Amino acid sequence: MTTIFINGLGLIGSSIARIIRKSAPDARILGNDINQKNTNFLLENQIIDESINFENGSQQADVIILASPVNSIIEDIKKLGNLELKSSVIVTDVGSSKVNILQAANRLVDKGITFIGGHPMAGSHLTGSENGSIEMLANHTYFLVNNNGDDQQVNLIKELLKSGNLRFKEVSADKHDQIVSTISHLPHLITYALSLTVSDSLKNVYATDISMGNGLLDSTRIAKSNPDVWSDILTSNSDNLLEQIDAFEKQLAALKQTIIDKKPDELRQSIVDANDARNGWENKAK
Repeated sequence: MTTIFINGLGLIGSSIARIIRKSAPDARILGNDINQKNTNFLLENQIIDESINFENGSQQADVIILASPVNSIIEDIKKLGNLELKSSVIVTDVGSSKVNILQAANRLVDKGITFIGGHPMAGSHLTGSENGSIEMLANHTYFLVNNNGDDQQVNLIKELLKSGNLRFKEVSADKHDQIVSTISHLPHLITYALSLTVSDSLKNVYATDISMGNGLLDSTRIAKSNPDVWSDILTSNSDNLLEQIDAFEKQLAALKQTIIDKKPDELRQSIVDANDARNGWENKAK
C-alpha cells in the first residue's frame, strides 16, 4: 500500500487529495494543516485517512506532497532535511515558483532523496478544503520540474494524479518561472493595482450606491485571492515579475499616448490585436 502525506490541505492540497483518492483508492492518505477545519472536513468526507503531524507523516510516507504557500514549502524542505525519511521517498510540491524551491531541495538531493517539483495552473479566489475539487484542476496545465527523479518516479506522480485529467508539461525551473510570471503573476498584480486604483478614485466621489459593472467585477475577480499565498508567490519570483511589469508599463504607455494624440484608429488596432490574442488563448483552452 502506498502512503501519501500531504502537508497543506487548503484549496489546492485538498484538490490533490481528492484526485489521489480517486486515482488510487487503496492508497493511505495522511494529512496535516495548520487550520484544523481543513483537516476535519477531509476526514469527515473520507478524503484523507488520518490527521498527523508533519514529522510523523513525512517519515511514514512513500510520497510527500508539500502544498502550503511558497515560503512555507521552502521551510518544510529544510525540516525534511533533518528527518529520517524512507530512502525511496519521492518529495513533490505545488508551489507557484520553482527556482527558489528547487534550490532549497538540493539539500534533499544531496542526501539521495528524490525531488520532483510540481505546479497546477489552476485555482480560485475561494479558500479552504471545502472549496477544493477535482474539476477545478481538470484540463489545466500541471508543470513538472524534475530535479533528480527517474522516469518511473515521474510516472508514479502522473499515475497518482491521473483522475485529475491534467495536462502535464515538463519544463526547467527557470522556464517555469518565466512562463508563470507572464501568464499568472503579472495578471494578479495588475488586478490588485486596478482594484486599488478604482477604490481610491471613488473615495472622494459620492458612489456608495453604485453597483459595479460586470466588466470591472470580471476583470478584478482574482483580486479576492488569498493574501498570504500571493504575497509569497509574487516576492518569490520577483526578478521575472519585474521584467513583466516593465513590459506592461511600456504597453500601457503606448496606449496612453494614442489617447493623448487622439488617434482612435491606432487605438482601435490595438484593441483588435488584443481581441485576437484573447480569442486565441480561449481556443487553445478548448
